[in-house]
Amino acid sequence: MKNKLDFIQNLDKDIKEAVTENFYNQDNELVLKINLKDLKKICLYFFKDLKFYLLSAFAADESKNDGNKFKIRYIFSHSSIDLFIIIETETGGTFPSLSEEIPALNWYEREMKDLFGLIPEGHPDPRPLMLFPENYPQDIQNMHPLRKDYPFNFRPEFKKYGEYNYNKDVKGDGVFNILVGPVHAGIIEPGHFRFSMSGEPILQLEIRHFWKHRGIEKIAEGKTISEALSLAEKISGDHCVAHSLAFLAAAEKILNIKIPENALYIRTIYAELERLLCNINDFAWLFQDAGYSFGAQETFVLKEDIMELNKYLSGSRFNKGILSLGGINTCGNIDNLRKNVLKEKLSNFNKRYLNLKKMLLNSSTIGERFEETGYINKETILDLCALGFAARASGVPSDTRKEHPYLIYDKLRFNSKVLKNRDVFARLLIRFYDIEESFSIITQCLNELPAEDINKSGREYADNNVNNTGNNISKNKSKNDRCIIAKDDKIDAAQQLSTNRLRSWALGYCESQRGNIMHFVELDEKSRISRWKIRDPSFHNWQLIEFAVIGDIIADFPIVNKSLNLSYAGNDL
Repeated sequence: MKNKLDFIQNLDKDIKEAVTENFYNQDNELVLKINLKDLKKICLYFFKDLKFYLLSAFAADESKNDGNKFKIRYIFSHSSIDLFIIIETETGGTFPSLSEEIPALNWYEREMKDLFGLIPEGHPDPRPLMLFPENYPQDIQNMHPLRKDYPFNFRPEFKKYGEYNYNKDVKGDGVFNILVGPVHAGIIEPGHFRFSMSGEPILQLEIRHFWKHRGIEKIAEGKTISEALSLAEKISGDHCVAHSLAFLAAAEKILNIKIPENALYIRTIYAELERLLCNINDFAWLFQDAGYSFGAQETFVLKEDIMELNKYLSGSRFNKGILSLGGINTCGNIDNLRKNVLKEKLSNFNKRYLNLKKMLLNSSTIGERFEETGYINKETILDLCALGFAARASGVPSDTRKEHPYLIYDKLRFNSKVLKNRDVFARLLIRFYDIEESFSIITQCLNELPAEDINKSGREYADNNVNNTGNNISKNKSKNDRCIIAKDDKIDAAQQLSTNRLRSWALGYCESQRGNIMHFVELDEKSRISRWKIRDPSFHNWQLIEFAVIGDIIADFPIVNKSLNLSYAGNDL
């Protein structure tokens, strides 16, 4: 792969000629503007010829600025170069479907149809994705929630409008269906699973999600950055730090904000604590669903102790409220006392984890249930552009910390293990490697954490940026009110720094425990949210499960499901 500085010059001649404009929106965000007629050629060139990964695709309503126009953007990335390719085109209402050639686009194109009314011509499965035909009218013009002319107060009459037709219908002697969900036992979120079976083996699975669609992207329109940050924490409860980091990364790029070094270290510590907590939780549930209750309960105790540590550090068991525009709130600061407690606790947690890991690996029952169960082929991973540990367990590198280093990950020593076994056991082993790397990363951060005063650096940063931009802050505000990283009630610095911003939009990204999180944030002239596209890794990885269970018995479905342990809320938005 060529260096990103001369990347555009090394594209094929016909591709360069099809690009009407190109520019770097940010240091590693290369925008290629093209005509709609060239969309298929350009996207397939990056996906098939250059082996780029699709990371997101979305529309934006530009009708306020340019009549009945919508922008569609496709974001591609490659594991060997720190560069995002953003392919940008415009349409008045239709665009060519590419989901036959790029299967990862299937849900994205259906999402654009539901939320914007844009028609993906030639789509193999044009059924509604989020706007269920049973309770949302499909024939009302322009009633698509992310269009700018959509009335906020519109609520369809509560009645049955139509029916949802399942797409995967297996027929034959002895074939029957088992329906699971959307309401489940316990406290898990809603999702529907339709199994087609003949005897015990699963012949086919069709999933249906988006029961928990909350309209977060619509709710965010017109919100300040501080208000949107509060929403970011609620996208997926167990990934509140990761989603907040991705959102803030985009906002801070737009506003040209430099983060103090000690805040970068502290953000990294909290990101790894969240990864550690989620991996331990998955470890416990795999124990539980394999019927090893003793090991499960011991692991749940370890999870609880990590959450108690979080509460000690930040006042929140999930570390909510610790991040702010420009750095860290004082509630999340790690002083010498907290640093020493954190080191002591991590040492204890690591010893207990190693004992639990040994217990599991020495169990023949666990091995029999996990090995050769839930296969996901490498080809399926590549077609669906799967992310995170699910991809790495099937031989495909996928780790944003390595591919597009952010925070201080380029300074840290850690491995991102890749295995080729493809099964449930491989996905468990990847988690073990990740747990051990999280312990190591946090320890490195604590040992190298800069000793500067986090409050002082925040105040100095805010003062310097305000002076450099020439913006005037209200005279009735004190010097402390301008502190971006230290103040818990979080003034909205975006309003004060907006005139010096470099661009109106940027990408924000983070490697969560499940994989890459991608946020596209666009601000209006008042530095309020104009368009916010959120993509949780579950939006890619949920589609894997339809392939992972084929040939397995239904009793193994809970294990296969937990081996991916995807987010319903993060997927449904």
